[in-house]
Amino acid sequence: MKNPRFPHQCKVYRREEATSFNPEGKLVTLYEGECRKSASNNIRTFNTGSNTTGKVDIADYRISVPGVVKGVKKGDLIDVTDLIGTEKELRIVLLNATQLCGEGTEFICNIPSN
Repeated sequence: MKNPRFPHQCKVYRREEATSFNPEGKLVTLYEGECRKSASNNIRTFNTGSNTTGKVDIADYRISVPGVVKGVKKGDLIDVTDLIGTEKELRIVLLNATQLCGEGTEFICNIPSN
């Protein structure tokens, strides 16, 4: 473990050019390296806006990475490996820059079944 504040490994990527003949499309890696995955009850549900339809996104994990990761968008995917195993294709539902331990990027994501 190089950095105890970021003990996990993750890969942030997106699928481009997916078609009905090739649903996998082309995988574009946006970040690969150390991160910290945490689950929290206070991020389980949150409003994404002030609309009257009551649209709510579900979030299962908060993932923080050191440094700013550019080019990431809502809907991109993350694979995270921690001491228990690997969670694959977590979908990003919110992202923001943080000042946690210097510059950083924080992703709020949900598991693939949501």
